Amino acid sequence: MSKRSSKIYHKKILFLYLSKELLLYFFVCFLFFFFIFFVNNILLMAEDILSKHAPFKDVMLLMFYSLPMIIANSAPFAALVGTLMCIGRFFSDLEFLAMNALGVSMKFLLVPVLAVGLFISIVSFFTNDVLLPASFIQLRKVYWDISTSTPALELESYSIKKNQNAVVISGLIKDGIIDELLIIDKGENKESRILGGKKSELKKSTDPAVIMTLDMNEPQMLIIDGKDEKKYDSIVGKKIAYNVLAKNINPVYFNALGPSDMTSYDLYKDIQTRKKNNEDKRLLNIYNMEFHKKFSIPFGALFFVFLAFGISSVGKVHNQSVGFILGLLIAVAYWAVLMGGQEISLTFDVSGAFMMWLPNILLLIVGGILLGRRLFR
Repeated sequence: MSKRSSKIYHKKILFLYLSKELLLYFFVCFLFFFFIFFVNNILLMAEDILSKHAPFKDVMLLMFYSLPMIIANSAPFAALVGTLMCIGRFFSDLEFLAMNALGVSMKFLLVPVLAVGLFISIVSFFTNDVLLPASFIQLRKVYWDISTSTPALELESYSIKKNQNAVVISGLIKDGIIDELLIIDKGENKESRILGGKKSELKKSTDPAVIMTLDMNEPQMLIIDGKDEKKYDSIVGKKIAYNVLAKNINPVYFNALGPSDMTSYDLYKDIQTRKKNNEDKRLLNIYNMEFHKKFSIPFGALFFVFLAFGISSVGKVHNQSVGFILGLLIAVAYWAVLMGGQEISLTFDVSGAFMMWLPNILLLIVGGILLGRRLFR
């Protein structure tokens, strides 16, 4: 084997070794973030639904179709923390020092880091752009099945529930019977309606647009004119059926798909159509923001690993514990900038595309400054 061939062979071995270690640490950190998101969001939701006697099979499906969302959110942050911990180990074990002494440059060591970051970004983007919209459609179907089979799911004893169209105040709920019920909503002519009853029965509905029907005994209704509050009507009856519409109870699951629920391709086509129709600029900005978010968050993993390498290259991470803590702090700061940028975009109509890429731009600038100090000093 020639000297050149031997050099290429050894670099290949080193590249595979570094990549394997980086992926191993990424996987461990991914399990950590996955567990945190899973317990905090999915298990608590499942426990709440199961406690209301929803079908076990449907609850398990609900958890399964929620997994892509957790995977998409966990991957970029796991890439950051995993890279910091891995490179921290390389420095603490003097492996990087030994590599530098053998003539391996920092530029070469950056290659497997970026390669792993790009791989994670592509997988995260696929999950976010393909699996997440598909799973959300199935999630809507499962939630519909649970809601229609378990009407009590949407109501709790001694609670106040507010939806798009009404406020529902309920007393004790037992065996499908509500002791006292008060409903405040708006009529077709914007008049305020206050409806109350002492005994109400929860019933399933055969109408796909209706989640449940409330059969109220001895109802009393007060209707206040929307234009003149001094005008009102009072109605007393023996029985009334009040239909609770699906779109009013939980619009997230029953309304039409929003921009965050589409694939990037479908969303791009929708944006172009809206531009041709000269739709409101503020609405277009929101759609553009959602479009760029589909790329900025998954590919944030690439910027994260670049920053992690830059931090480690100047000796700021000496061991795995420091890397773990520092990674968590950066992840929180990143999420704060992202959410803050989103609010600024919505409130002041600032470019949503720029605000979604701003956290990654900051990571690139800081990582470039730190790495440049090491490479060009």
